[in-house]
Amino acid sequence: MPFSARITKVSHKFIKLVIALYVALASILGLSVISQVKAEEPKRVVIIETMALPVLQDATKWFRKGMSDLGYLEGKNIEYVILNAEGSPETSSAILTNELNNQKPDMVVSVATLATRESYKILKNQDTPLVFILVSYPEKEGFVGAIGEASGTNITGKTHIIPPQAKVEVVRQALKSLTKKSPMRIGILNSTYPSALSEAAQIMEINKDIEELSFVDLNFEYLPGQENRNALRNNALEIIEKNRSNFDVLWMATGPMGNDDKILKILKEKKIPVIFANNIEAVKSGVMLSMISSSEVNGIATAEIADQIFKGKNAGEIPVTRPNSYLVSINITTATELGTVIPSALLKLAGKNIYR
Repeated sequence: MPFSARITKVSHKFIKLVIALYVALASILGLSVISQVKAEEPKRVVIIETMALPVLQDATKWFRKGMSDLGYLEGKNIEYVILNAEGSPETSSAILTNELNNQKPDMVVSVATLATRESYKILKNQDTPLVFILVSYPEKEGFVGAIGEASGTNITGKTHIIPPQAKVEVVRQALKSLTKKSPMRIGILNSTYPSALSEAAQIMEINKDIEELSFVDLNFEYLPGQENRNALRNNALEIIEKNRSNFDVLWMATGPMGNDDKILKILKEKKIPVIFANNIEAVKSGVMLSMISSSEVNGIATAEIADQIFKGKNAGEIPVTRPNSYLVSINITTATELGTVIPSALLKLAGKNIYR
């Protein structure tokens, strides 16, 4: 064979080898690209809010802000579906079930007790992690054995509620100058909404060991849905009027009614003092005292939990904890009208959250 022919034959073999290597390399790179695309598919998070209340919507806002700060950017590597249960267990169950049937999410975030309760019923035997925000008493709901423990299932989250014992102690200190001779009678306004019932029951138990305060259970029926807001308010006002001679001041238990600015306005017009509520806006409008953890603190803390889960940690291994900070707010005008003197220690604790 001529030398030039041998060169041509070798060249053909070399070209074939290069082509084969290129195809193999392209195939490997192709698989790598596909894997990378799959790894970067956006996380799909369904957020279900119990109802359209500012405090709940703020929690959602801060959760998303916390996720953004952690690198989860909407439109790039995370997407949200936000649902509103309208305060109804049936609606909560229906809209979440519909969304799950539409497309399985990577996580469900439930905001407040009612939505969390219904979400847990649906998801407890599934592998989709459920993370809650603003659930008052998760241990009472059976989501976890005790605060500070992990569930061992697919649920975890943050409880925003300060223990009732701490709330009662702050109120006791605030009213100390009025209760030296006789106990102050406090009506606990609470509906059959889960967190309200639980708080009232715990306070009534604490009441057995306190001499300066005497609590009266003012329970009324909870009605779900925006269309029942007026009826719910009327139920509350009816139980108040029925027991007006049995209490001196009111305590607004956690739950929807405690965030109703209209009933607070009505009570103010009726000159019925409210000494405690679970939100700052109520204090600004005339309630004497609140002791809460903010939506900002809880929303961001919940984002940190979600980040742990997306990085591989099992939801059932993450303990359910209370907030590490809280806010005390005081309305000095209301305290003065009641005739009590707020101790300087409480004023210092409130800091800038003092209103007139």
